[in-house]
Amino acid sequence: MYPTASLSIAELLSGPYLLNIPLFQRPYSWGREQAEQLLDDLLEAAGISSDDEPEPAYFLGAVVLMDAPGAETAKLSPKMTPREFGVIDGQQRLVTLMTLLAVLRDLETDARKTVSKRVQGMLVAQLGTRFFRTERFRLHLSTRERAVFEDNVLLPGSSVLPANIQSPSLPEATLLEVRDRFRAVLAELTNTDRAALADFIADRCFVVVIVGNDIDRSHQMFVVLNERGRKLQRNDILKSDILARMSANDAKWAVAMWDEMSAELGEGFEAFFAHLRTIYGHGRLQIVSGVRQVIRDSGGSEAFFKEVFLPLAKSYAIVRSGGVGVLPREMQSTLAYLNRLPEADWAPAAIFALKDWKRDPARAAFLLGEIERLAMLTRLLCAGSGKRVRRFSEFVKVIRSGEPIDKSHPVLQLTRDEVRGIAFHLKDFHKRNPKVCKLLLLRLGDELSGGMDAVDPDQYTIEHVLPQRPAASSPWRQLFPSAEERAQLVESLGNLVLITQQDNDRARNASWDDKKEIYSKGSSQASMLAITRDVIGEREWRRGQIETREQRLVGLIDRIWRVDILGQRSGARAAKAAEESEAATPLA
Repeated sequence: MYPTASLSIAELLSGPYLLNIPLFQRPYSWGREQAEQLLDDLLEAAGISSDDEPEPAYFLGAVVLMDAPGAETAKLSPKMTPREFGVIDGQQRLVTLMTLLAVLRDLETDARKTVSKRVQGMLVAQLGTRFFRTERFRLHLSTRERAVFEDNVLLPGSSVLPANIQSPSLPEATLLEVRDRFRAVLAELTNTDRAALADFIADRCFVVVIVGNDIDRSHQMFVVLNERGRKLQRNDILKSDILARMSANDAKWAVAMWDEMSAELGEGFEAFFAHLRTIYGHGRLQIVSGVRQVIRDSGGSEAFFKEVFLPLAKSYAIVRSGGVGVLPREMQSTLAYLNRLPEADWAPAAIFALKDWKRDPARAAFLLGEIERLAMLTRLLCAGSGKRVRRFSEFVKVIRSGEPIDKSHPVLQLTRDEVRGIAFHLKDFHKRNPKVCKLLLLRLGDELSGGMDAVDPDQYTIEHVLPQRPAASSPWRQLFPSAEERAQLVESLGNLVLITQQDNDRARNASWDDKKEIYSKGSSQASMLAITRDVIGEREWRRGQIETREQRLVGLIDRIWRVDILGQRSGARAAKAAEESEAATPLA
């Protein structure tokens, strides 16, 4: 028997559940993207990032626990004697949720400390009797990052302080990166919104807890939940819905077309229905429910199949293939840039923009270019997935309306604060988002060379010309003696090039002359990129070269994506100079 219960997060992190991560479990491995996605989803579900009412319940999946040795749990109950449970499945979600709760606790500004007291009661278990009270953290990690988790997350006040750790391992660095990202996002919310989010997580977020009483049975449950069986796909459910409401002749034809599109889209067929739901403004609904609403709005199964499903599925096939052999070369290049991006929040807009592209190729090309522009600028802005989805949803509404649209349309404009945010993030964009930074450098290199390099981005890594950590005896220390100056310049866009990992390992802390030789020789497996060729002509690599190159690359960003980062930076410098001048002027 496997005792099972649906528990809120508050119920799981209270009472009898003392959680331990077994030694055989892998370390913490959720990265910033997964953590940001979880936070975006929770903000959306809690009604904080939108005007919608909070969802009554939000399901976070199953958690598999292993009971204490020798224990026989017949029924999960808050009245059980507190004891140890091993976490077999659910470690990543639990650690991430507890980190999120800890940050909410430490950011609280309300003098009553309502959130702090409640969250602390979930993160720390009270054991013993009234007169012999002891405490332990609710969750114990098993690996080296346990100390980092407890000292820099779980301890009251620790999650908003700089991390006190030298040379963190990858799991430790990942955990701290997630913590710091949560802090940055949540600090922008009001105290009221943060309190509402904490209550939503505690009371309206649920997991199904399944308990085994030995490692073999617990692991079996983990395997069943994660690996065995073929899930009933959403497209299977929708296929049944649609065909059941069509005539026999139409259904036969529809089955053939459905199977043809399924084969053409492959693993993308499931994602297509999520995009379809979003296109028609039902992103808040579950996918099947959302598509069913689109079917009703379309006038029934037959109209939906012919006027919505088939045209959009064919359009999505073009998007996924990059339009090769179908679209003009310029549009192929735009799609290639889009398809390189992690996450496809832009896809619904692109699918609809290309739905009838042959009727008005110029409009389709313009729309696709603007989609790529917004997709890149929102990533330079470090906007979360939820914000990007909402922005593209507004764009899709405009496209669907058929109204005239040009570069001056409000839906395509960035606010002054957004431009300021992009300018700020570009100062150390590699640290903020290494994946997109690499794609940005590739795109800028294409602009330098005047054409798109058909390369695999995975073949290249980002190299810092001025090394990140030059040795004490390195010539770089003589050229850049100030640690503050090095910190400012090393992550500058002007200091970055793209080379293979093998060349990167050779270049690391080498001198400028040696680095140029390594860059010039290149690799037999990957060609030298224009973004790297751009620096080889420099006789020396000093502050002037880095700043001049950064100005030039930022100027390219301004030109490619129609933004004014250079103007914003110039204005910021002028304002700062004015403030300093005013402060230095003695009072009359």
